[in-house]
Amino acid sequence: MPPYKTEIECTAYCSCGYCCSWEWGVKMPGPFYLGLSPTWLPIRLRNRRKGYVNAAVPILSRYWTSTSLIGSPYFGLTSIGKFPAQVRPPIFSKLSLMQYQKLPGRLLLPWRLLPVYGSIAADTNYYPFGTRMFVPGYGWGEVEDRGSAIKGPSRIDLYHRSHKEALKWGRRKLQVLVVLPGQSFLDLLRVPKPLKSFLKTLNFLRSILF
Repeated sequence: MPPYKTEIECTAYCSCGYCCSWEWGVKMPGPFYLGLSPTWLPIRLRNRRKGYVNAAVPILSRYWTSTSLIGSPYFGLTSIGKFPAQVRPPIFSKLSLMQYQKLPGRLLLPWRLLPVYGSIAADTNYYPFGTRMFVPGYGWGEVEDRGSAIKGPSRIDLYHRSHKEALKWGRRKLQVLVVLPGQSFLDLLRVPKPLKSFLKTLNFLRSILF
């Protein structure tokens, strides 16, 4: 099946405790920790997840507060073991010009001139890890994460670096270009991975390479 477009509800999220369901906790003797959260009860005695009771966890650490991982340390990694990344479009693309306030910082730091895929959380039963998507107004992203609340083919979450940016994006229904693993002509090229990743993010090439 060739790449296709479909309507998807795109919701923003960041790495904060509100979006990712974690809280700071102080390790206590035994299977406990003191959970610290900005709620009506800011300090709570909680249980650490079995398997992490005797683990080498720092005194002050982050812990999951929901999902099947509740009580286990939160390391801020995606489901494939990578730190999430906010999309960074090619420097001469339309999206980059729309984000003109970020251009001075990118020009001052040479490594920030390179484009980067944004991290996308999706239902991997429909969009396996490695699926690439072009989201209008966001850019190119790659499925690297999943969540218990993300079910079905009509919803994805887009990573943003800050909660302010995530709130600004909010939730939008958009026509998203979906490129499943192996559907791109570039997937078949035997070239260095950094070069392949760079070519995949060039928006103006997608019409002839996908």
